[in-house]
Parts: sequence; structure tokens; C-alpha cells
Amino acid sequence: MMKKLLLFLGLIVSTCVFTQEDLQVKVDALKAKISNVNDGEKLQLMDSLVQLIGYHSKPEFKYDSIIRATIDLAIKQQDYNRAAKLTGELIFVLVNLKGNSEEGLKLFKATLNKNWEITDKSTLAVLYSGGADSFLESGLEAESIHYYEAAEKLFLGAKDSIQYAKVKGYKAYALSLMGEFASASQEYQKALSVFMNRGDNENILKLRIGLSILYSQNRFYDEAEKEYLAIDSLSFGVKDYGAYLANLGNMAYDYAVQGAYKKSIACNKRKLAVIDLHPEFDFFAPYSFQALALDYTATDSLDKARLYIHKLKAFLDRDPENYGLKDLYIEAETQLLLAEGDLSKAEAKAKALLDMRQGTKDYEVIMEVHELLYGIYEAKKNQPQALKHLKVYTKIKDSIESVQKARALSYYQTLYETEKRDAKIASQESEISILDEKNKVKRQWIVFGGLGLLALFSIIYLVRTKRFAVTKQKMQESFSQNLIQEQERERSRLARELHDSVGQKLMLLSKSTKARGDTNVEALAKDSLAEVRAISRGLHPSNLERLGLTEAINALIYDINANTELFFTEDIDNIDNVLSKDAELHVYRIIQESLSNIVKHAEAKAVKMEVKKGAKGINVVLSDNGKGFDFESKYKSMSLGLKTLFERAKIIDSRLHLSSEFNKGTTLTLTIPI
Repeated sequence: MMKKLLLFLGLIVSTCVFTQEDLQVKVDALKAKISNVNDGEKLQLMDSLVQLIGYHSKPEFKYDSIIRATIDLAIKQQDYNRAAKLTGELIFVLVNLKGNSEEGLKLFKATLNKNWEITDKSTLAVLYSGGADSFLESGLEAESIHYYEAAEKLFLGAKDSIQYAKVKGYKAYALSLMGEFASASQEYQKALSVFMNRGDNENILKLRIGLSILYSQNRFYDEAEKEYLAIDSLSFGVKDYGAYLANLGNMAYDYAVQGAYKKSIACNKRKLAVIDLHPEFDFFAPYSFQALALDYTATDSLDKARLYIHKLKAFLDRDPENYGLKDLYIEAETQLLLAEGDLSKAEAKAKALLDMRQGTKDYEVIMEVHELLYGIYEAKKNQPQALKHLKVYTKIKDSIESVQKARALSYYQTLYETEKRDAKIASQESEISILDEKNKVKRQWIVFGGLGLLALFSIIYLVRTKRFAVTKQKMQESFSQNLIQEQERERSRLARELHDSVGQKLMLLSKSTKARGDTNVEALAKDSLAEVRAISRGLHPSNLERLGLTEAINALIYDINANTELFFTEDIDNIDNVLSKDAELHVYRIIQESLSNIVKHAEAKAVKMEVKKGAKGINVVLSDNGKGFDFESKYKSMSLGLKTLFERAKIIDSRLHLSSEFNKGTTLTLTIPI
């Protein structure tokens, strides 16, 4: 089985916020302005033109020639910081977008030889990062590490944690290509921690994909699966379908390698279902067609395998010279022919596949073809040829496994050394802490002796004060709870009045005006009736009485889901008729107020709601991935809305817990005894 792992570690090029027509107008206006200014202003305007056009625009905007002219003008005016910044951007375009690492490397070396006086750390870091990319894409990984580390230090000095962490991710990728698996894993983890703290989902995804591939290539399937599941949840939540689909393909591959074909098939079918909804990602489809064909062949579902091979062939017919599609198709077709017993055709296809792959440096895919040919010749009882291919297969396999074992040993040895070092540091800190504690005890005896008498009198005062405070608190709680109960009764009364009195009259008015043909008054009457009904539902949730608590909660979620861009995940047990009517109302109000707070204040993209019924009680958990807040400071100056939530919980003898941190979202947990 040929491995198809897709890596998303490159810089993400931001898409232009203008249409091409709008961009052309702005470009023309800026060019006209440039032609009428002196050289001093001209450099600033040309730099602005480079940033406006961007390297993602169409060729007619001539980004390459404009950025080179701007660099020349910056050098002429001895603005070396600007020249270095623009040179770094040009190297990035040459290496990562045009695939011309040779020219990028040549430009980087020429720039270093000019010995420009560059005073801005971030500018120099961008230049070094571009140079490192050019070394890496030229197959000079060791040299790239040197410049990635130099860029790291400069970004750190400039306190640019985002670029610092990005460079760490690129360095980790370079280390993985050098076979430094343990070091690469550590660099990925360090970079990941920076983006996790910032809640930067885009870069978290890229790094987790890098880690998952790293673990998979070294057959650490348990570690890879943890990363796959994290990527699966995050990429779907933020609607990054490119990362989501690539991850499903990688996860399916690992399942297939381990013989878990049902899981592999499920992953690829999920992938194709998403592609049906988002056809712009149909370039992922051939990989799933091939994977499904191979999985069904392996499980003797040959008719299904043939179906997906036909779909793969349709893609190949659209682009018959595409090497990658040819490789996918021939491998799947050969495996199926072998399973069907058509050995002559299978042999011819396998030989063609071997010829295609012999020119690559990927020995693992070459090994797979030799294994396939061994199986074909075994079936044909051609023992000399079978033995020949078995030997080649075994030789490559032993070599690959030897490297993987060495990497695994290095990885675990590094983990051991790290844990050993951390344990030693913890031991030293413990010894220091014990000495500090002994000195602290001596000081405490001296202090306690002087404070003994004062403490005796203070205790009496504190006991009395505490009793008074407890009594006062109970009175306040009782008042608050009575106020909430009375408020609900008054809301219910007003809702009935609006519905039975004002609502009925407005309905009669609407019918009357309709009969007389007065359309303006009829429309006004209908709008007023709709507003009155909406106010009535807000004052008292009629869904609670009509549908029950479970469906009322679902209706709340459906209403918010329909009217906002929040992505909801819910898992709600049936909790109807478990609580008293009053308790159901308070639970409903707590959930309603909490969802309202998320919509108004959280700036969240996703919300998860769980309602679980157990033997001893009901557990409600509501969490979001919004901006969060400092709960400690918020608690001290608690708003009326938060106070009401806690008071409602007390009324129904429940426990309400709220936890939140900046940029880490908020979680509300309500535990209701039955």
C-alpha cells in the first residue's frame, strides 16, 4: 500500500480581500501617485504597492518585477532594513511558491555577501528564515537548521512569539528529514505549546499534522492516533476542510496498515461525504477511491473494489499524463487482478508500477511493489522469480525497520534523559524547600509567642462576627430566592395577560382589517401580534409546558444555531418528568441565560452542550471556545446575571460551577440531585 501523507507546514498565504477588479483600480491609482513623487516618498509608496499586490495575485500585476525594483530603490537609498525585508519575502516566493530553491539560495547568499547594516531584528529574522527554507528545499537540511536557529533567536529577541514558534515548526520538519526523530518531536511540542497558549487554531492544526505524520512514519500508531483525533475535532470545528480531509486520509492509512480495514473504510467514506458537500476539494477524492479499492480487495469485497477503481479511472481519464493518478490506479488495479486470479495481467501491471517507482528515492513504495510481485509469482508457482522479489523486499524492509528501531530508541532515550533531568531539578527544589520550611518554623515560633494573647481575644470577636455574617448571608439568599420566585410568577402572569387579552384583541383586529381590505393596518396588526407573542414567550417559556424540558432545551439550541454562526455539538438525555415543574423552570432559565451570555459576550465559534442523567442526579455541562475571562476578578464584582444563575441553582439544591480563562473559553457545570 502506497503511503499518501499530506503535510501542511508551509506558510499560509493570506488571500486577497479585494476582487481582481477592485485590486486593479487600487494598483492603477497607486502607480499614478508613484510617478508624481520624489524618490523619498516613492520608496514608501512602492513598498505599499508590493504589499497591496501580494504574491498571491495574478501574473499581470507583475509582482516579481515590482518587488525587485523596490529592493533596488531601497539599496540606492541605503534603506537596508527595507531591502532585507523585501528580499526575504522574494526568497519565500521563489522557494515556496515557484519551487525555484536554486535561485532563492543564490539570492540569499548574494544578500549575505553584501554585508548590509541591518538593525531591525525581525527583518533579519525574516531574511534568515527565507534562507533556511531555500537550504531545506535544496536538500541541505543541516545548513537550514543553522539559519532556522539564528532566526529563532532574533524573533525571540524581538519578542515575536508567533514567528518564533513558526520557525521552530519548520526546524522540526527539517530535523525529521534528517532522521532526528526525537529532536523533531520536541521542537514540534515546544512550538505547539506557544500556539496552544495563544489559542491559534490555524498553527495548532499545522503542527499537530506534522506531529501525526512524524509518529506515523515511525510506527508510533497510538501517539499518531491521539494527534489524528485532536486534528479531526479542531479542523471540523473551525471549518478547515483541507486539513480535515488530509487528516482523515492519514488516519485511514494508519488503520489500513494495522489491518483495521473497517475503520479505514469509515474514514474514507466520511472524507468522500465532505468532498460531496465541498467539491472544491475533489482533488482529495482519488486517494480515497484507491484506499477504498485496496481495503475492499483486502476484505474480499471485490465488486465494491472494482466500483472504486472505476471512479479512480474516471479521474485518470481527465488527466492521463498525471503521474500520481497513474500510480494510484495501477497499484489498485494490480491488487484487484491478483485477488481475482488474473495473474498475467497482474504481473504486467506490477512490472509497469515497478518501472515507475524505480526512479524515486522512496524505498518504502519500491518495497511494496516487490512484495506484490512476490505474491503474484507465488500464485503462479514461479519460485525463482518469487524468491528474487522476496529477497529484495526483505532487504529493504529490514533496512527500514532498523532505522525505525534506532529512531524509536533515540526517542525513548531522550524522553528518559528529560524525565531524569526534571526529577533531579525537582529533588533539588525539594531540598531547598525543606530548608526554607525549617527556617520558617523558627520564625513562626517567635511570632506566635508574641501573638498568642492577641489571638485569644481575636477568636472571640471573630466567632461573633462570623455568626452575624452567616445570618446576614442567609437572609440575603432568602431574599434573593424569594425575589426570583416572585419574578417568575409575575412573568407568568404577564405572559398570560399578553396572550389572552392583548393577543386576542390584536388577532381580532387583524381579521377585521383583512375583511375590510385595509392591507396597511392588517400588516401592522400582524407585526404587533408577532411581537406580543415573542414577548410572551420570552416572559414565560411555553415550550417547557408543551414539549417538556428536554425538547425545550433542544428548541433553545436550534433557535440560536439558526440565527448565529455558532457551531453546536449536543448530547442531551431525556430528563422529562424527573424534576418538579419549578425545578425544570429554573434549569431551563439557567441554560437560557448561559447561552445568551455566550452569544453576547464570548465571541465563540463552537459550543458543546451535554445533559446526562445518572442514578443520583442530572449533570449539565455547557462549554465554549470563546475569549473567556478572569473568573476570580469577575467573581468579586459579580454581575446581576451571574448572581441570578447561582441563586437559581441554590433554589433547586444544586451545585453550579463556572470555570474560565482568557483565550481558553468558559465551562459551566450544573449538578442537580434527583
